[in-house]
Amino acid sequence: MRSKKLVAAALLTSGLLIGTTTSALADTTPAPTTTSSSYQSQLAAYRAALAQYKLDLAQYKVATIQYRVALVINEINYRATMNKYQADWAAANQTYGATWQATLATFQAANTAYQAKLDPIQAARKSAIAAADAAFLSATSGTPTSVALDAALAAHASATKIANTAFTAAETALGAAPVRPVKPAALVKPPVPVKPVAPAKPVAPVKPVAPVKK
Repeated sequence: MRSKKLVAAALLTSGLLIGTTTSALADTTPAPTTTSSSYQSQLAAYRAALAQYKLDLAQYKVATIQYRVALVINEINYRATMNKYQADWAAANQTYGATWQATLATFQAANTAYQAKLDPIQAARKSAIAAADAAFLSATSGTPTSVALDAALAAHASATKIANTAFTAAETALGAAPVRPVKPAALVKPPVPVKPVAPAKPVAPVKPVAPVKK
């Protein structure tokens, strides 16, 4: 009877030890690592976004080069436009000045020629009137009679009229005197060309942020 109790006690003790050991082993065994489906979805979306980012970045680099080229082309074209604008304005002013000077020179030449013909006619009238004046003064000097004075007046008036009539006829025969030209209005400077609008600057793509594993 005593031996049965001892065996039973031994079995009970062994069972307790085995249970304790199993519990201990169960407590110390690490739980298997699992990745949530949410993280996997985020990771897949991130990888897709990263692939698209790389494509967008490559396109951005190309667009940036094209943008810089466009800026230089704009500057070159505007410089050429400004050079032409300034050259055209200078040429217009030069033509304006040259045309006026040529017109003025033509008038001056014609006027000089006309004056050269008019001078002798004026001199002849002046000489005739001077002679009439001298004759009148001579006739009226001393104590002339009324009849003599009246005759002197008539003679002076007649001589003066003849001189003036001869002058007018000779002047008319010359033709109309040259008329001094009127200087044309100053040129109006055209508006300065407007600088071309710069192209839109490319915007760099935003790099996606990797998801954090929890």
